[in-house]
Amino acid sequence: MPVLPTIGAIHAKGQAVPALIHPHLLIPSGQLEIAPAERRALTLEDAPEVLQTGLDPAGYDPNPIETAFHVCEILRGQFKLQRSHEHLFLLLYFDRVIAKLASGCTLRGTLLPLPKARFSVSGDDQTAVTSDFAFWTGRRFVTVFIRESRFDEDCPEERLLKVWGFEVFRLMADQLETRGLTTEPGAKILDALWLL
Repeated sequence: MPVLPTIGAIHAKGQAVPALIHPHLLIPSGQLEIAPAERRALTLEDAPEVLQTGLDPAGYDPNPIETAFHVCEILRGQFKLQRSHEHLFLLLYFDRVIAKLASGCTLRGTLLPLPKARFSVSGDDQTAVTSDFAFWTGRRFVTVFIRESRFDEDCPEERLLKVWGFEVFRLMADQLETRGLTTEPGAKILDALWLL
């Protein structure tokens, strides 16, 4: 049985989620509890407790840029990312994060990506939805799906997360490869993730 992180009262119910829906959140390192009442975002400062691997809170590197680089490497190496587009998204995201940190932002001011975040109602696998990436802003979940085909336009899992009150974004893999996050959807994601 996975050990729950000790980052305080955090439970995976977003404020915008209707009161009757209590989604559970599972990430590759175990179940994550998020308490929306605290309105506390899940940031890079929380990485040692959330990731439960590779980062020792006692020996945490005080250099935020080195910490961000290390978190990126852990996410890319240990979170079962199977597609090159997922690796590319993380590299592009952390490139923006590192630029923000270099301009004086703190680890508390940058959101922690949760790759392969799996959401379900009451642990029910029938309604489980796995996003490519999820972020907790302190008020709601922001999810990112990277699609390889334009025929994936009407995805039921994206609609379900929207019903639950999540902010849902879709990136096309070919555009991510050629234009990075400079597309309109990319700019909207960066804005939602505090990077603009």
